Amino acid sequence: MLENPRLFLIQAAAMTVIAGAAGHAQTTTVEARWESEALPLLETYCYDCHGDGIKKGELAIDKFGSIAEMQQNREVWKRIRDHIKHRLMPPLDEDQPTVAEREKMLAWIDDAVFPVDPKNPDPGRVTLRRLNRVEYQNTLRDLLGTDVNVMDLIPPDDSGYGFDNIGDVLTLSPAHLERYLEAARVALDKTIKPGVMPPAETKTNGRDMKGDGNRSEEGHYLYMAGKAETIYRPLRPGKYRVTVRACGTLGGDGPPIMELLADGKKLHEWKVDAPMDRPKDYTHEIQIDGKDPLPIAVNFTNDFWDENHPDRSRRDRNLMVNSVTITGPLDGPPPQKPQSHRRIFTERKAGESDHAYALKVLGQFARKAFRRPIREGETERYLTLVDMAKDEGIEHGVRLALEAMLVSPSFLYREEPQPEPDNAKKIHLVDEHALATRLSYFFWSSMPDQRLMDLATRGELRKNLDGEIDRLITDKRSRQFVSNFTGQWLRLRDVPSSLPAKREFPDFNPRLRDSMRRETEMLFSHVIQQDLPMIRLLDADFTFVNEDLARHYDIPDVSGGDFRKVELKDSRRHGILGHGSVHLLTSYPLRTSPVLRGKYVLENLLDTAPPPPPPNIPQLEPPSKHGEQRSLREQLEKHREDPSCASCHALMDPIGFGMENFDASGAWRDQDGGKPIDASGELADGQKFHGVEELRKVLVQDHRSDFHRSVASKMLTYALGRGLDWYDKPALDKIVADTEAAGGSSRAMLRAMIDSVPFQYRRGDK
Repeated sequence: MLENPRLFLIQAAAMTVIAGAAGHAQTTTVEARWESEALPLLETYCYDCHGDGIKKGELAIDKFGSIAEMQQNREVWKRIRDHIKHRLMPPLDEDQPTVAEREKMLAWIDDAVFPVDPKNPDPGRVTLRRLNRVEYQNTLRDLLGTDVNVMDLIPPDDSGYGFDNIGDVLTLSPAHLERYLEAARVALDKTIKPGVMPPAETKTNGRDMKGDGNRSEEGHYLYMAGKAETIYRPLRPGKYRVTVRACGTLGGDGPPIMELLADGKKLHEWKVDAPMDRPKDYTHEIQIDGKDPLPIAVNFTNDFWDENHPDRSRRDRNLMVNSVTITGPLDGPPPQKPQSHRRIFTERKAGESDHAYALKVLGQFARKAFRRPIREGETERYLTLVDMAKDEGIEHGVRLALEAMLVSPSFLYREEPQPEPDNAKKIHLVDEHALATRLSYFFWSSMPDQRLMDLATRGELRKNLDGEIDRLITDKRSRQFVSNFTGQWLRLRDVPSSLPAKREFPDFNPRLRDSMRRETEMLFSHVIQQDLPMIRLLDADFTFVNEDLARHYDIPDVSGGDFRKVELKDSRRHGILGHGSVHLLTSYPLRTSPVLRGKYVLENLLDTAPPPPPPNIPQLEPPSKHGEQRSLREQLEKHREDPSCASCHALMDPIGFGMENFDASGAWRDQDGGKPIDASGELADGQKFHGVEELRKVLVQDHRSDFHRSVASKMLTYALGRGLDWYDKPALDKIVADTEAAGGSSRAMLRAMIDSVPFQYRRGDK
């Protein structure tokens, strides 16, 4: 658990005093090491290109006259540090520092430019975050109790640091506000039914009706005598209105005749005079005496066809049934308001005034919508909107006020009140309502439920954090965490736009592609739900497949469209490196890409993003039956002869070569273009491997901490809604340490992340 928050602040203040006393000595030590350790190494290995008047790539290291200047340009020094750490610099054709010399340079940069004090951590500051459109839709669902699709109404969100919930990029333009208001109206239209409740209405589109003829998007087309039928389930005996939307073509001496049948008995008939391009409603009231399912049919009785008729427009008489709508019962008491309406408009006390009732309803709604206790006078101002619609009734007025609430900053933004927000030295524990919101939007991409809110109100959420984390994970709403986090961390959202070329992979189809995405999501979900070690994402000896995917993977004895867990006898498919989703994302339509595959592993699994390629570097040519016949590996080795390309490709290409046995569709192969595949590689640190099995073993055995740090870094970025910075290093170190102390447990990582200073605390801005 976290340390006592009061003690934390006392310690922070004490550390400030200590830092003031020890600052001079620390600075002297770092400056002395600059002269004795760092500068000689930089002069030896870096100044030929980045010093002594030379500034290749617009970088001159010797321009920094002091450590203070270096700290003012931390982004530059972050790139310098990354290039040294990942062996991108010096270039491979230059003298290379020893491992100890690299470590010495990195240690000095960390201590001088990125100094952190684990005993006095900086929790950082999250920009006030707007709900992104996924969070907005989910929050509407849980707040209103109705499923409303508003995704198409709201503009797509920008992304930052790989995620679309980053506060710095979630702007709010006038266009956004208009669309959010429209989405609120659509949602409230489905949720609230003001005034007298209209009779229930059941509509069946013609394309969904059974019977003769043909069905299309337009409806049910009867080109010969016959009927279109649906089954209606009445609420109770009574009078009902049947509305048939239909049109037709003239034939012979008149229009088509359309009969209305109930349980096979004719109740009414119409002459359908509406042309095909302008369908019309035909209405009739019927009496239904029971509650049993009732077949309702439309019967076309006067088919006509004469190809010799002198009037070409009257040679063929047909009927199109666009839809059948049944409304009722029309008699008796009006139906009860829906549950979604009643959960907002709670019971009204006898003698309670409109204003008092409206204030009670708005207060209850606002507390849920704003995800915190209501401030004094906050809901009273919405009564002005209630009064504007008082002539239409109290429900209309309250509905108007609710529209305003659903586009207010308190709903659209995740507020986290804090003392002294402009004081960068003021560090404080986020209150329990803000913590509840952080938890629910992390796991559910939605608002806190009633239990979280009640615990926060009583000040007991932190005391019950273990149980609540388990509850949030096991709740079905945690599927949002799986789909939204993995969709962006592992780029699974991009899978639908990945499709191998049909001429090269004729058997591949979109259904198989979607199954690949689901396989990876199900593996991640299983690891979290079962509290397996996080490293099982890389070495799991099981996976989740249906028949189509199993056939593509050559996994026997799987039938049917349902997904099931299968044990893998072949280690080729262990973990996500064996998943088709990864292979699709890292291939071109016609061929694989070792570069993309290596880059994917570095960025997403090892948190080692290589720099962007130099400008004007040509793409490799796709395979050709003509000209020089080089393998893809040979082309890349030729490409690496350029010194400006060699360092980065030395990081990426070997990893990609290890995965070359998977083609662009994710199927296994032993040859490419008639030649045996060489899946050997050597990492930048000298580790050699052959094939995906050995590559996986190297990652699992020798880069486990790198993988844990990468997952923790991505997860913390997603949870906080901000990019991580140099001062987050102590938090990441502790998350990784706690995870590994628990045997790599996925739940331990989640708990350590939630316990971390950045998740639990915040500070003011500068």
